[in-house]
Amino acid sequence: MEEQKQPAGILFDSIEYFKPEDVNKLTDNLTFEQSFYVLTQAIEYAYKSGVYSIQETELVSKSLRILNTELLKK
Repeated sequence: MEEQKQPAGILFDSIEYFKPEDVNKLTDNLTFEQSFYVLTQAIEYAYKSGVYSIQETELVSKSLRILNTELLKK
């Protein structure tokens, strides 16, 4: 049975990396779509961590839906 490689870390509880250079490569080559995904994950992580009030959560959620709708139009 093949052993699965364990990540060195996980960004925002969702983006695994296996060596520090992976984070540098992601940062250096980030596309528009990847940027949107990273921001979405960061916002969800902050929400799960209790960073936002209910009003802030509502505003951030609506803003994210608007951005997502605009992105899908392209």
